[in-house]
Amino acid sequence: MILDAETGQPYKDLFEILKDKNYYILTTNQDTQFTRVFPEEKISAIQGDWRYFQCSRRCHDELYDSVETLHKLNDSIDADLRVPSELIPRCPKCGAEMEPWVRSWVFLEGRKYREEHSKLNAFLKKNMHKKVLFLELGVGRMTPMFIQEPFWNMTYAWPNAFYITINPRDAIVPEELKQKGLAIREDIAKVLTDTRKISNEEMK
Repeated sequence: MILDAETGQPYKDLFEILKDKNYYILTTNQDTQFTRVFPEEKISAIQGDWRYFQCSRRCHDELYDSVETLHKLNDSIDADLRVPSELIPRCPKCGAEMEPWVRSWVFLEGRKYREEHSKLNAFLKKNMHKKVLFLELGVGRMTPMFIQEPFWNMTYAWPNAFYITINPRDAIVPEELKQKGLAIREDIAKVLTDTRKISNEEMK
């Protein structure tokens, strides 16, 4: 379902807004939507990606393409909602069941995980003395430690940084950032569509 779901309009609108700008995307989304629209080198998916499998025992540091296997599994579901045991993917090294490479108790924080962080850190280091906008889209309070709190800290520490959060319910700007932040408590899809239209009009 995730792999075949239609690409959401907000992703397309965001691309149109950012395409001519110096940008980078940090995401905890695992649903492959960003990679359909944006170049891989402009994205750090730090909580995994449904396109990959890993060994459930983490016996080695390797990820495997999951797309073809998942489609085969989906096509083999019978009337009792079962799949043949022999189609269940197994680790080529130890024989354990494979696991989606997404945040879990056995999430593999190996080479690919480190690469995602390295790409992000390289971009931040290169641009930290420029005017930077930290744009937070729908993070909320479930996992603030991955995006929201680092954005707050960098906005506070960097003299030329500004922070905008768009979230209909959980848009928060700390008191320390009241002069460097803006909370927009609206639907993200509508805000991005409106912004794209305004940008297009300005270009004309």
